Parts: sequence; C-alpha cells; structure tokens
Amino acid sequence: MRASAVLRSVIYRTLAVALAALAILSTIMPAPAYAANTDQQVKTVRVGWLVNNEGFQDGTPGERLSGWGYEYLQTLSYYTPGWQYEYVSGTFTELMEKLEAGEIDLMPNISYSEERAQKLLFSSNPEGTERYYIYARPERDDLAKGDPRALQGLTIGCNPGVMQTFVGQQWLANEGIACTYKEYDGNSVLFDALANGEVDAVIMNDTTSSPSASPMFYIGSSDYYFAVPKSRPDLMDDINAAMTAIARVNPRYNDEVKSHYSAQNSGSSSLNSPECSWLKANNNTITLGYITGKLPYCNEDEDGKMEGSLASLATTLHDKFGITVKTVAFDSYKMMSKALSEGSIDVALPAYRDYWFAEQSGVMQSVSLGTMSLTAIHTGSNLKKDLQNIACTKSSFVNKNALESLFPTATVTEYQSDDEAFDALRKGTARCIVAPSSRVKTIGDRYDLEDCETVELPDTCDLACLMSRGKPELLGIINKGIINAGESLSASNYSSTSYTAQESNTLQFLYRNRTAIAATLIGMLSVGIVLLIWALVRARTERKKADAANAAKTAFLTRMSHDIRTPLNGILGLIEIEELKEGDMQVARESRAKARVAANHLLSLINDILEMGKIEDRKLTLEHAPFNLKELCDDTLVLCKLRASSNGITMQDNSLPYATGPYMIGSPTHIRQIMINLLDNSIKYNKHGGSVTFSSKTKPLDNGRALFCFSVSDTGIGMAPEFLKHIYEPFAQEGDDARSKFQGTGMGMPIVKSLIELMGGTIEVSSELHVGTTFYVEIPLDIDKNPRARANTVERALDCSLADMNVLLAEDNELNAEIAQTLLESEGVVVTRAVNGNEVVDLYLSHPAGSFDAILMDIMMPDMDGYEATRAIRLSEKVDAADIPIIALTANAFAEDAKGGTRRRHERPSVQTARL
Repeated sequence: MRASAVLRSVIYRTLAVALAALAILSTIMPAPAYAANTDQQVKTVRVGWLVNNEGFQDGTPGERLSGWGYEYLQTLSYYTPGWQYEYVSGTFTELMEKLEAGEIDLMPNISYSEERAQKLLFSSNPEGTERYYIYARPERDDLAKGDPRALQGLTIGCNPGVMQTFVGQQWLANEGIACTYKEYDGNSVLFDALANGEVDAVIMNDTTSSPSASPMFYIGSSDYYFAVPKSRPDLMDDINAAMTAIARVNPRYNDEVKSHYSAQNSGSSSLNSPECSWLKANNNTITLGYITGKLPYCNEDEDGKMEGSLASLATTLHDKFGITVKTVAFDSYKMMSKALSEGSIDVALPAYRDYWFAEQSGVMQSVSLGTMSLTAIHTGSNLKKDLQNIACTKSSFVNKNALESLFPTATVTEYQSDDEAFDALRKGTARCIVAPSSRVKTIGDRYDLEDCETVELPDTCDLACLMSRGKPELLGIINKGIINAGESLSASNYSSTSYTAQESNTLQFLYRNRTAIAATLIGMLSVGIVLLIWALVRARTERKKADAANAAKTAFLTRMSHDIRTPLNGILGLIEIEELKEGDMQVARESRAKARVAANHLLSLINDILEMGKIEDRKLTLEHAPFNLKELCDDTLVLCKLRASSNGITMQDNSLPYATGPYMIGSPTHIRQIMINLLDNSIKYNKHGGSVTFSSKTKPLDNGRALFCFSVSDTGIGMAPEFLKHIYEPFAQEGDDARSKFQGTGMGMPIVKSLIELMGGTIEVSSELHVGTTFYVEIPLDIDKNPRARANTVERALDCSLADMNVLLAEDNELNAEIAQTLLESEGVVVTRAVNGNEVVDLYLSHPAGSFDAILMDIMMPDMDGYEATRAIRLSEKVDAADIPIIALTANAFAEDAKGGTRRRHERPSVQTARL
C-alpha cells in the first residue's frame, strides 16, 4: 500500500507539472494570425528591396512602391496563401548577406551559381532572362562602331558581386581588353556616374535602363530566379506552385511584366552625333506631312495648325530636342506619298505599319505610333460574309493595302471619298466598311448608321511614320521622338468631345445632346448660386472676425493702459518712499531694486508690443548667419536655470547628440527668443518644487538641410482644452487674474508661433489642467558645411580702464545726457557734450586730431541727425576721421534698426557708418 501510494503521488505531481508547463507555454506562444475575411493563416515574408534600382524596384519601403519586380512579387502573392510582405531595403551585397544568414526570406532576380546553390534554394523555373550589355553615353560614336578595341584603357563602372559584372569582366578579358573598374552600389548610382563622366562605360543588365545610356556591346545573358534561405523550403514550395499557376494563365507573363516597365528604350533622351549633323545640314527643321480630317489622330484646325493625338510627336520633337517642326496637311495618301518622294516633306504620317508594304513602296517606317483597334460597319446579319466585300477610301488609315493584308480573301474596292464609300454601303454595292474604333462616333454623327451594325473586330493594326530610304539619322530622330512622346500619341488621350462638333453639324450636335447641355447649364447655374451664397457667408464671417479682432485690440489697449500705469505708479511711489525716508540707505537700496524690476517689466511690455507690430506688418527680418546650435541651447538653458532655481524649480536637459552636427545657418537670435519664451513660461506657470524638461535633437533633410526638434515640458498649472484653441491668438490669456498674477501680456505665444512659421517650422502643444504642458517645436535649418574654426578655450575678458579718456558726447535730451555724463565721469572719462549734430561736427573739427578717443552719437537729433553727422565727420580731411570710433546711442533695439548704418553705407561708400 505504501509503495502504491508513493507511486500515485509521483504520477499526480508529474501531471501537475506538465499541465503547468502547458499553461505557461500557451501564454508565451503567440496565437496564429489569419488574414482578414479568410481562414488562411498569415505568413509574413521578409523581402529584400534593392535601393537605387529604378524600373525594377522603385520607391522606399513605407511609401508608394512600383516597378516590374514589385508587380511580379504582388502577382506571386495572389497565388501564395496568406503571404504578406515585409520589405527590407539595402544594397545587393547587404541583402545577399542577410538572405544567406536567414535575416530575410526572399530575394527576386538572383542569378544561379553553384556557389550560391550551396547556401540558397532557387525556384524551379526562372523568373526571366537577363541580358548583359556594356552601356555608354549616346554621343560616344567611337564605341557605336561595334569594335571592342575601342574599350581599351577606358574606365568602366560596375556593381560589386553580381553576375553581370563577372560575365562582363570575363568577356572583356576574352577580347584582350584592359580596363580600369570602378564599383558602385545601386543601378541608379551607376548610371549617374556614367552621365556625369566619372566613368566611360558601365556593365549593366537590361532589367533597368537610363534614357541617357545606350547599349553598345552585348556581352552575355543568364536566367534569374527567386531565391530563399536553405531553411525555408516551405516558401520555395509556395513559390514554385505560384509560378506554375501564373504560367498556366499567361505563359508570356515574365516577358510582358518586364516590357511594361521598359517601354522607353535606353539612349532615347538625347541625339547622337550623326543625328545632330543631319539636323544641322537641314537647318534644324523637320517637315511632317499628315492626313487631315482624321480626328482623333490628326486634323488641320481653323488656324492651319495640326491637331489631334499625333500632334504630340511634333510637340515632343520641339520640346525635347529643340527641333523646328513644320506641318503640312494633305487630303489623300496619294498626294502625301508624292510629296514624300519629291522631298517636299521629310515624314509622312500616319501609315499602316507593314514591312512588306514599306519595301514595295521604297520607304522606311518608324517604330509603332500605337495600335489601332478596328470596327466593322456592315449592313447584313452575317459579319463573316459581309467582310468579303469591303469599301475603303484613298485617305483612309486602313487603306486598300492594309485591308488586303488583314483580309486576304476579301474583295476591297477603293472610292474617292467617304461619301462615295457610304453611298455604296447603303446601295448594297459594298457590304462592309472597316474603320478605326476611335472614329466610329464621328462617323455616326456624320452618316446615318441606324440600318447598320457595328462590331469591334479582333484584328488590329499598328500605325507608323514613313520616310524616304537612305536617311537613318532621320529615322533615329523620329523613333526617339515617338518613344519620348509615349502614351500622348494614343487616340484615347484626345477627347472625342474636342472633335465631334468640328466634324458634325452644329445644330444636330446640340439637338442630340440637348439633355446633357441642359444639365450642364443647370449645373453651372447651381454652382453660381452656391458660390454667391458662399461668398456672402464668407464676407459675413470675415466681418465677424474683424469685429472680434477690433474688440480684442480694444480690450488689449484697456489692459495695457492698466499694465503700463501699474509699474509707472510703482516707480513713482518708490521715489516718494525714498524721499520720505531720506538718509535711510537700506530703504533706498530696496526701493531702487524694486524700481528696477518694475522698469524691466515695463520694458518687456513695450518690446512685446513693438515685436508683434513688426510681425503683423511683415517688417521682421530673419538672420541667415552661421552658429553653433548646441552652444546656443546650452547658453539658453544656463540663463533659464538661474531663474528656475530661484523659484524652487528643477530643470533637466534630455537632449540627444545632434545627428547632423551642431553647426547650422539660420536666425540664432530668434531661435533663442523662442526657446527663452517657452522656458520662461514653463517656469512662470509652474508650481514650487516642480520641474521643467528640455529635449532636443536634429534630423537630416534633403538638400543639405536639417530639422531642429525640441520640446519643453513642465509640471505646472496646465491649460484647459477650451483655452488651447486660442493660445496663439494675440492678447489671449486664460483667466482674468493671469495679467496681475503672472504679469503677462498675452502676446508671448503669438510671437513664438509667428517666428516659427516665418522660419518654415511648426509648433504643437499638449496640456492637461493641473498636470502640466508640453510644447513640441520643429524648425528647418541649413547645415553649415564649412563651419568657421572655433577656439577650444574660453576667452577671458581683459581688464581695462577708461580713466583719462576724452569722449565727445552728442545727445539732445538733457536727462539722457546727464545720466550718460555722470556714468562716464564716474569711470574717469573726460566728457565734452554737444546738443545736436551740427554742434558735434563743429566741436570735432575745431579740435586737433587725437583730441577725442571716441564719439558717442545719438541717432535722433534736431537740425542734423546722427547718420548725417557721422557722414560729415568721416568725409572730413582730419587725420583720424576714418578711424575714430563712433558709437550709436539709440532706443531702437531691433536688429532691423541696427542694420540702418549698413544700409546707409551703400549710399556713400567713403562713410564708414558700419562702426555704428
């Protein structure tokens, strides 16, 4: 019994431990995720995303992505259950290392090699075939001849560690070519190096291309595959199954998806030397002949100019290559062909694109202008039978030659005009007319087709430009123009409403579209009424805003009259107290200290009013000066910590190292003003024993700029949500007692916001009543790429004495003059005073050179102001006129006013008023 009891006890304990372990594992292991609206389990696949790989993988992960490699991945995911991609960007070398280490799961477009197969799994079928070329700039005529020996000694760019580089270098070695190789990460970087002349040629595949590069030498090819780590055979099974499913639907998918993103051939953006020479010999002019009356493709408008979708070829030749293009309209192909053979036009368009027809006519044809779908207009019930008797005209795009090629067993009859062809259709002489699908609407407006059937045919035909043989340069120019014009040549890009009215009776058009026209007029009238109502409402709203602003300013002036009188009355009261207790030095010291506080507060009120006025009048000028951002922040914090400590508040600096370095170019004075204002508010509206936290960092931006980000957080009284809506409004203060309790003007935050916006920055605020407030600020700055050398040691102020100096003082205000003279004489300075500009000039000129060590010049004086007096002194012939220091005395403390002397210097260069 005892043994069995012990055994049961052991079994129970074991089971308890096992159940506990299972419970713990169930809480630790994540539950499987499933795709929305399906029972498929989500499988996150980390895909390598190549940077600088235009055409194949465009964009940055997290933003809009495109490219044929991206499209293939998306199509693949449609056939792989539950797949969701996570894109990991990097260079090819970085991503291959991550793939081999299992840090990413999938890489597309990887060439197979035995070495790679030791570490990776490759898809059973290739993703496609890569062809390798040596590319050069289009104007390299020496390489365009096809002789590899022209590559001898050149500098060739390539990507490191990729198949095309191995194949290219082997090909060059086999040809006995010695080159210098420069490696670049990323295809775009490689093509940029070619464009700016860093290399003479590049080795590249046909996956990506550049319009400024032309393939000169074919050097080989290889298949490329999807690759996954050896540890992920599950992914490879999904990939192989998906690729098989895609191929069953469209066996040509691999080629089509790639060609869709490679429509613009390499080298199409510039003309080569032979093409430029041909243009020069022909006065940089090409004459295009076209068939008129064939909208949406081409037509001659009322001004005799070419219009329609094909007119974009002329526009592209002019805008892209600077070619003068003349256009000539023709009524028939016979007349246009004659003009081409006689040389009166260089190019004829559009024509049915057929090499056999071009050979028989002795002409060259361009690349395709576009594919034209066809519609049969027939009178019978049997389309197949009606297509055996077709009518056409001499001016039709789908002319007799084209129709006989498309319908070899049909009888095709050519008529002189469209009227004759449709008359034959009505009489039964012909059974069918084949027309471009894009022209059926126009034909229906001109001819009665009620008794006809219209059926879109599966047949299509391409259009081309025709040129006389023996002009390969002209052919190259026209082909490049077509490639660069792109989709703009498509008939679908030319609205049918722009030509239907031209080719149909105006009254008939209005009658047939009367409903749409009436709806348009009603819509326009409704829009007009809505706009009128909106304008009235907006005017009323603006009036209310103006009234509110005026009311706010009135209230502000009322408050300011109180706020200005308060410190003034205090100063006057303190003077009376000092007079009542004359001889009491303690009372005198206390009164002076209190008077100084009141005067400083009064000065801050006046400065805020003037600052806000300058901002509203758009007269504030920002600096663009180099400065050390870290030193600016440190100095500001030192200044504010003194006030914080006196109020029993702790300050913390949680700034991060600046990623862009501390040297910036901007407006340090105004940045310091913003920071001090925010920090002062955090101290002023804080609680005793509270804290203020300052944090800052920089983020790099494009074009050599940086974003200065800082925040100021406090544990103060906070703000109510209702007040946060008005915090940046001038004169706004929360609570009626804020003005007297905290001595604020209500203009600090409007000034801060205005300064930040002037610098192109932003400010945000979050606050909770009785908890605290945080301000977030971002200001863009220019990075100082050449910072001036700064001393590593702190400069020490030198002791100096003013004793026995002779100073000429120009001051018209008696009180100011008395204060200045008393302060100077207390330092041992000998002062000679003048009361206006004329007197200071006379005193200076009447004393020998060297009599005065400096001149203190008031700016605003009667008769002659400080600027004019300074100019007169500088222009005098005294020996020390150009060197004597002249120091301005002014109440205008703004930076704009300080620049006045500099501005006046430009009026007369010999006056060195910069000393002001």
